[in-house]
Amino acid sequence: MQIECLLIIMLISGIYSFNNFADINCGHKTLSREGKIVGGTTADKGEFPWLVSITRRGGHFCGGTLISNRFILTAGHCLCTGIGTDTVKPTHIKVTIAQYDLTNKSSDAYEMALKAISIHPEYTCGKVKNDIAILELKSKLVWSESVLPACLAASSREDDYTPLDDLPAVVAGWGWTNEDSAKGGRANVLQKASVNVIGIEKCRQWYKSQGKKTKIQETQICAGHEQGGVDSCWADSGGPLMISTGKVGQMMVVGVVSTGIGCARPFLPGLYTRISEYIPWVREIVNK
Repeated sequence: MQIECLLIIMLISGIYSFNNFADINCGHKTLSREGKIVGGTTADKGEFPWLVSITRRGGHFCGGTLISNRFILTAGHCLCTGIGTDTVKPTHIKVTIAQYDLTNKSSDAYEMALKAISIHPEYTCGKVKNDIAILELKSKLVWSESVLPACLAASSREDDYTPLDDLPAVVAGWGWTNEDSAKGGRANVLQKASVNVIGIEKCRQWYKSQGKKTKIQETQICAGHEQGGVDSCWADSGGPLMISTGKVGQMMVVGVVSTGIGCARPFLPGLYTRISEYIPWVREIVNK
């Protein structure tokens, strides 16, 4: 396969380095009001033009991120059937592009079929380590104002990599608005929430303080708030955790919604797959 444009922007003047696997500029979102998913607010239409809805039997169950006109980044566990280590077949799921309101059939959103699914070779269904996957579309999509690629974080193996601890971030998706289904169901309109990236050691201490024995990996990112109240939740899985690149109106995806204990609980921030640890694998799949 022909290698598409790959740019690594150098870290200068407070601008974070990132990867672009697409053939156009990446990460440009609609400039809009900031909003605070659980504890979140409704996103503007087109605010995250790389965010897609992954569906099975016509229903949304996970999010994903466009990284080129053929490939989508998501979580490995989104492709598990729930029966042992079995995974779904490409023909069993579809991807809805330019999705915003899951109930609005007359919107600009449209479905695309898949050609292939690549789950990280060291991921096992039912586990959380290496929870990342790439979907390949059956045909190339066409870029538009509402359909644009995301930038991905720089690889931790590169000299220009910078740690992301304590940075403000945004997570978006159509997941549950409350851990208790009696208080809030799955969102129909795209939601966004402001969270903070929490350092691994601090995150481990927080989990331990709550009596949890969760083993937080170096290949994961913690993001949330000490007091809880704002978080990703079920059905947000596979969606992007994003930070600013430092350039006006541009974001990069640094994490994939993966797991956690409940939603928005104090001292139990959400756990995301750390993209910077998987850039070589992503490059291998995209450039085949």
